[in-house]
Formats: sequence, C-alpha cells, structure tokens
Amino acid sequence: MKALVTVVRWIWNLALAAALVVVVGAILLWGYAAVNVNNWERVALDEDVQGGGWLWIDEQPIYYQEWGQAGAPVVVLVHGYAVEGSAMWLANARELADAGLRVIAVDLRGFGRSARELTPNYSLRSQANTLAQVLNELYVSDATLVGHGWGAAVALQLVAEQPQFAGRLALLAPILQDGVAPLWRQIAKLPYLGPAAMWVVSSGGPVWRANQAAAFADAEAIPRDYWDQVRPATRVEDTAEALRAMALSPADNDLPEALARVNMPVLALAGEMDGRVPPARVQEITAQLGDAQLVVIAGAGHALQIEQAAQVNARIADFALRGVR
Repeated sequence: MKALVTVVRWIWNLALAAALVVVVGAILLWGYAAVNVNNWERVALDEDVQGGGWLWIDEQPIYYQEWGQAGAPVVVLVHGYAVEGSAMWLANARELADAGLRVIAVDLRGFGRSARELTPNYSLRSQANTLAQVLNELYVSDATLVGHGWGAAVALQLVAEQPQFAGRLALLAPILQDGVAPLWRQIAKLPYLGPAAMWVVSSGGPVWRANQAAAFADAEAIPRDYWDQVRPATRVEDTAEALRAMALSPADNDLPEALARVNMPVLALAGEMDGRVPPARVQEITAQLGDAQLVVIAGAGHALQIEQAAQVNARIADFALRGVR
C-alpha cells in the first residue's frame, strides 16, 4: 500500500511539473509575441504594392487585381481564411487569363492589402456584401465565382442573395462555417494575449508558417517563392488586431440552408489528401446543390490550387468557358 501511495504521489508531482512547464512556456511565448507583434507590423497597406488598385467600399480601401482582356468571360477569385488574401491565387490568375478569361482577385476586408477594420464586423454576410459592392463597381455580372475554403462560403452567400453577379460557381475545398472555435474566441477576448495569439498562429508568428505548410499534402510541392508572396500581408499594420476582430465577429449567414437557393452550374474541386476538408465532406456539400459536379484532384491537399495548379487551372478554365468557345 505504501508503495502504491508513493507511485501515485510521484505521478501527481510529475503531472504538476509538466503542467507548470506548459504554463510557463505559454506565458513566455505570449510575452514574446506581445513584444514582437508591434515590431513585425510596420508596413502600410500600399507599401511595395505592384499593380492592382483600391476601391473605396463603405469608406474603406478594398484591394483588387485584374488580368486578361476586357470583354472576355469573367472569373472572380475569392480567397479563403488566410491573411495573405488574393496572393494565394498567384499560381492561377495569369494562367487563367492566358486561357482567354478576364480574371479579378479581391482581398476581402482584413486580408491581403485591404482595410484592417478593428471592430468585429467580419461575418460571411458582411464579406459577401463587400464583394458584391466591388463587383458592382467593376461592372461585373454573370461571372464565374471561384471560392477556396472559407471563400467558397462567401461566394455561396453572395450568389444566394445576389445571384446577378454570377452565372457559374466553382468551390475549391469549401468550408461553410462562419466564425471560429469557442476556445479561440475566448482567447481572442483577452486584451493583450488575444492579438499576440493571432500573430503567433495566423499572421507571421512562430506557428504561422507551420499552419500554412499543413495545407499542402507534400511540403516539397510548396513553390520556392511562396513564402515571399504570402509574408508581406502579415506585416501590414493592425493585422493581428483585425484577426482578433474576426474571431470576435458574430456569425451572420444562412448556410447551409442557402445551398437550396443556388440555381446555377457548380464545379466542386476536392484535394485527394485534404485533411481539413476531405473529399467525402465536399461530396456532402455537392449533394445539396442541384447542378453540381465533383472532381477530386489527385495528390493535392487543402491548398490544391497551388499544389496542383495546372490541373486546377485547366478545370476552372474549361468550366468558365463552357458554352463560350
């Protein structure tokens, strides 16, 4: 009996020591982040930007880029929940334009080189409304909307409420949720630790790169210039605070119920090795859409449009030009 008590006490002390190490490590990490986040975010929205332009939407600058010729069928690229915004489409935009399309990529609020709003107003519906205003300003209608991840949900919310902007819809690894996990929301509420946590995980901090790389099925498939393309947006002033505002934004959408109101051809692309949105989940979404086709992209993870760019570009171009050629 005495031996059993000794063993239990040893295990308890070991557990306490491990917990203490975790707590101290977390405090040091967040302290490091709180000090470094301000030094990291030193870039203005328009600093070192090559090409593209801004539209003033609800008194905020929204960045967009265009490729291809006026008058060509329009493809609108809607990025997912990643701080780099439309930079995730650089492996696709020029190739789609070369295929005979007018390509528009938009940075939604809080992402890329668009405004960093610090109030919690980043719901799917508000982002869809921002996108609608951009397309209206650019005289876009009957376009092919291409949404990746959470951007697919923004595109779906838009076409469910304002279908005049789209004639076709391509969903890449679609994620329909609006908002964040409850624990992450609680962390975001903390005045100092909240922004620090956002920086650590989502916008240039020590865990950010690992999170980005996890979207690829094969780390060797990450293009050599990828980090140079996506890192600049993490350094824009107030990025961590904007990500905190996103985490605190109340949900506002009517997905998945709105899927029943989508009345247009849909192409769904799923990465064969996507651990975030497996093909079976994309199939469930596709089944709720009337005129929809699912294609599984072999050898791709969640970042299928980068990892298997040639395959994805060919599928999107064929879909967008169907009936036009």
